[in-house]
Amino acid sequence: MDKGQVSIDFLIAISIFVIGLVLLISQVPMLFTPLQTVSTDIQPVAYRTSMILAEDGGICNKGGSLTSEWDDCDPEYISRIGLAMKAHGWASSEDIIPNNLSIDKIEALNNEAEMSSNITEKIGLFVTYNGNRLNYSYNISLKAFNGSFITNSTGVPLLQVGDSLPESGATIEKIERIVALSISNATTFNNTTVTIAGHECAKLVVCIWR
Repeated sequence: MDKGQVSIDFLIAISIFVIGLVLLISQVPMLFTPLQTVSTDIQPVAYRTSMILAEDGGICNKGGSLTSEWDDCDPEYISRIGLAMKAHGWASSEDIIPNNLSIDKIEALNNEAEMSSNITEKIGLFVTYNGNRLNYSYNISLKAFNGSFITNSTGVPLLQVGDSLPESGATIEKIERIVALSISNATTFNNTTVTIAGHECAKLVVCIWR
């Protein structure tokens, strides 16, 4: 016979083998995912950002002079943004009270977020790996215990900065911290706060996703 013939069974077997081989090759990169040095868990990033905002007073570095009063500092001299208020008069200007937020710094953060494109560097979201920057989206707000926004006397949210929360397609890490607001400026926000041990308290809500 001059012509060879291939059986249908052989063609089916070869087809199944090729499809299986393609699927196997496509799954190989996933086998090494646990060995990657960059963690895909964004929980530590969200926690770090919430800790900086709640427990740090921030840094203004002007001519080598460091102070936590960055809200009175030109944007170009702001190295880090923290919302903790300055300690009482007996302490130095660098001392702060953790988890007791300054209304002036909260309002300054709203303004800084509108004016600065590198806000992520100042709130702890600047991360690089192999020279490449890892970009994180964020949403930071100040809310009452009932979930509503803390607003100023004109009804505008006292703190609401960042990106809009995605409705789907992203894993959002959410950190909520109970914080006190500086009593000296208590008249600038509404009565949705809760008084705890003589302090007006609310929730600092930090949401991070990629």
